[in-house]
Amino acid sequence: MGWAEIKIQQYNQGEKANWLERRVLEHANPVHLGLQVLGAIPLIYGLWVHNWALIAVGVLLNFIGHLYCWLKK
Repeated sequence: MGWAEIKIQQYNQGEKANWLERRVLEHANPVHLGLQVLGAIPLIYGLWVHNWALIAVGVLLNFIGHLYCWLKK
Protein backbone atom coordinates (compact mmCIF):
# COMPACT_ATOMS: atom_id res chain seq x y z
CA MET A 1 0.00 0.00 0.00
CA GLY A 2 1.44 3.33 -1.04
CA TRP A 3 1.53 6.71 0.66
CA ALA A 4 -1.55 7.99 -1.18
CA GLU A 5 -3.70 4.99 -0.23
CA ILE A 6 -2.69 5.28 3.43
CA LYS A 7 -3.48 9.00 3.46
CA ILE A 8 -6.84 8.50 1.74
CA GLN A 9 -7.82 5.93 4.39
CA GLN A 10 -6.81 8.37 7.13
CA TYR A 11 -8.88 11.14 5.52
CA ASN A 12 -11.87 8.80 5.23
CA GLN A 13 -11.56 8.19 8.98
CA GLY A 14 -11.80 11.93 9.65
CA GLU A 15 -8.20 13.20 9.62
CA LYS A 16 -7.73 16.54 7.86
CA ALA A 17 -5.14 17.01 5.13
CA ASN A 18 -2.79 19.97 5.19
CA TRP A 19 -2.39 22.26 2.18
CA LEU A 20 0.59 20.44 0.68
CA GLU A 21 -1.01 17.01 1.00
CA ARG A 22 -4.13 18.24 -0.81
CA ARG A 23 -1.99 19.57 -3.69
CA VAL A 24 -0.09 16.27 -3.96
CA LEU A 25 -3.26 14.16 -3.90
CA GLU A 26 -5.02 16.30 -6.49
CA HIS A 27 -2.35 15.35 -9.03
CA ALA A 28 -3.19 11.67 -8.43
CA ASN A 29 -6.70 12.29 -9.78
CA PRO A 30 -7.03 10.83 -13.31
CA VAL A 31 -9.37 13.61 -14.51
CA HIS A 32 -6.91 16.28 -13.39
CA LEU A 33 -3.98 14.45 -14.97
CA GLY A 34 -5.83 14.03 -18.26
CA LEU A 35 -6.83 17.68 -18.44
CA GLN A 36 -3.31 18.74 -17.51
CA VAL A 37 -1.79 16.68 -20.33
CA LEU A 38 -4.44 17.83 -22.82
CA GLY A 39 -3.84 21.43 -21.75
CA ALA A 40 -0.08 21.15 -22.12
CA ILE A 41 -0.33 20.31 -25.82
CA PRO A 42 -2.02 23.54 -27.02
CA LEU A 43 -0.08 25.56 -24.43
CA ILE A 44 3.33 24.43 -25.68
CA TYR A 45 2.33 24.67 -29.35
CA GLY A 46 0.77 28.09 -28.75
CA LEU A 47 3.98 29.34 -27.17
CA TRP A 48 5.94 27.98 -30.12
CA VAL A 49 3.81 29.67 -32.81
CA HIS A 50 3.02 32.77 -30.68
CA ASN A 51 -0.74 32.15 -30.78
CA TRP A 52 -2.46 33.65 -27.74
CA ALA A 53 -5.70 31.70 -28.34
CA LEU A 54 -3.93 28.33 -28.06
CA ILE A 55 -2.07 29.52 -24.98
CA ALA A 56 -5.37 30.55 -23.39
CA VAL A 57 -6.97 27.18 -24.21
CA GLY A 58 -4.04 25.32 -22.66
CA VAL A 59 -4.12 27.39 -19.48
CA LEU A 60 -7.91 27.08 -19.30
CA LEU A 61 -7.83 23.27 -19.57
CA ASN A 62 -5.25 23.09 -16.82
CA PHE A 63 -7.28 25.44 -14.62
CA ILE A 64 -10.46 23.40 -15.20
CA GLY A 65 -8.60 20.33 -13.94
CA HIS A 66 -7.62 22.21 -10.79
CA LEU A 67 -11.16 23.49 -10.27
CA TYR A 68 -12.54 19.97 -10.66
CA CYS A 69 -10.32 18.74 -7.83
CA TRP A 70 -10.87 21.78 -5.61
CA LEU A 71 -14.67 21.67 -5.88
CA LYS A 72 -15.00 17.88 -5.72
CA LYS A 73 -16.02 16.65 -2.29
